[in-house]
Amino acid sequence: MDLVADIGATNARFQYCRQGDLQGQTVTLPTADFADAEQLLQAAIAALAGETPQRALLAVAGPAHRVDQIQITNTGLVLDAQRCSTVLGCTARLANDFFALAHGVPYFAQLHQLGGGAPQGSTKALLGPGTGLGMATVARTGASADDSWLVIASEGGHADLAPGTHLEAELWGVLMEHHHHVCWETVLSGQGLVRLYKAMCTVWGMRPGELTPADITEQGQDMADPVCHQTLETFCALLGAAAANLAVTVAATGGVYIGGGIVTRMLDFVDASALRRRFDERGLMSDFVKQIPILVILDQEPGLIGAARCLHARGC
Repeated sequence: MDLVADIGATNARFQYCRQGDLQGQTVTLPTADFADAEQLLQAAIAALAGETPQRALLAVAGPAHRVDQIQITNTGLVLDAQRCSTVLGCTARLANDFFALAHGVPYFAQLHQLGGGAPQGSTKALLGPGTGLGMATVARTGASADDSWLVIASEGGHADLAPGTHLEAELWGVLMEHHHHVCWETVLSGQGLVRLYKAMCTVWGMRPGELTPADITEQGQDMADPVCHQTLETFCALLGAAAANLAVTVAATGGVYIGGGIVTRMLDFVDASALRRRFDERGLMSDFVKQIPILVILDQEPGLIGAARCLHARGC
């Protein structure tokens, strides 16, 4: 039996798996309750109350370029592969959470489609606003359905933000006054939603409230606050543009998948938003992208599904 984990800034989820399939119950622990990674892992093992794993893969919400040590974005909690191995009593590997999530893309079963047709190719793209804005490409390594899939990591969330309307250009100008580099992740993430809201307040000539991402999402969906509503509309439009840029960059005729918790919490709003329209507005490539489906991942514990598939595929 192996162990996989999906460790974010808010919660850390753990579950056993075998041959890429999850086994047993999920254990969820609040990440902020633990002073260090060793305490977190010890609590997880105690809660699972199972056998010592043969190997482990810990998917962590932190920079993708490190594999021996990853610091969780927004918390400072550091996971070190060697120390984690000592605590767990087996070889433990670390992976960026979005890189691990991408391994689950060919296997997700609960999907909400936003426009487009049936997938026409094997290359798939994944992006998702959460703590940051993750991106990845998934490609089949052979011609048959039984062939394995190759995940290509990406830091595309840090590519330059490209305004597509006059309002977005104004917002970009406001954001440039406060950030050295304005990228997609600057606005397409949890804290990005707050930044976008504050920039929108500046454009409207209003003083921003002390709102959390959840506040903005709630007040924007029920139109309790018009600035929050326009912030959400703009967020969806920019997400559609970012998704389309990724789709044309990698020719993702197999579909563009959207992960992360933000979109799933406002699915009805997203359906009626400009997300799909902005995805389709690609100039000379419009006919090409109009056939590409956008698929929102609704599977339970997608991070753990991806981590289990990642561990199985990589043979750690």
